[in-house]
Amino acid sequence: MNKRGKQSIIVMGIILVVFSVIVFVIPFRKGGTFWVAYTSELLAIALQIPVFKLAYDNAKDLNSKILGFPVFRVGYIYLAVQTIASIILFALGGIFEGFPIWVSLIVCMIILAAAVICSIAVDVAREEVEKIGQAQKIDTEFIKLMRVKSQNLVNENNNKKIIKSLEGIAEKFRYSDPVSSKGIAASETKIDIMFSELEMAVNSNETDKVEIICGKLITLIDSRNNICKLNK
Repeated sequence: MNKRGKQSIIVMGIILVVFSVIVFVIPFRKGGTFWVAYTSELLAIALQIPVFKLAYDNAKDLNSKILGFPVFRVGYIYLAVQTIASIILFALGGIFEGFPIWVSLIVCMIILAAAVICSIAVDVAREEVEKIGQAQKIDTEFIKLMRVKSQNLVNENNNKKIIKSLEGIAEKFRYSDPVSSKGIAASETKIDIMFSELEMAVNSNETDKVEIICGKLITLIDSRNNICKLNK
């Protein structure tokens, strides 16, 4: 268990002790309603630990930790609501001697069920957001790579005529839609192959060939970007 996990256990332990001392010092009637409310409060405190683990144990980066906060928030909202409900039930059990236990059970079960459902829903939503984020990271990899490679060709070349053609390619990549998709996979494959040919021509200092390839490459990039627009 990590340091935060141990700290959460200590905090929950303190809350448990303080709550128990308060409810046993105050002369509440110790009937069925009292024990249902008290047991439900103990359960709410104990469940904060697995909720905390669910929220943060698998967090690999800052973004994951931020996304884990809504799960943690469900946990402490559940604890706050259950604490208020328990105090109200303590009072009702003391005021009304025959206060029905089944009412206490239903109230506490509804609060618990709502907390569990919300925790699961929020955790599922977090996983989906993480998947989308990961997919977008992968989907933008091609254009980002092309931007770097095209700019490197410009920076590493001394032939002014070639540089002008290469700057046109670098600009095309710079203003291209960065998000890839299955619909443009074939276009990007052609661009990748053509760019490799361009690199070889640049390394061989074949000015005329570089200009021809740049013209073809610009056509391919424009075609790829047009398909991107159509797919949106």
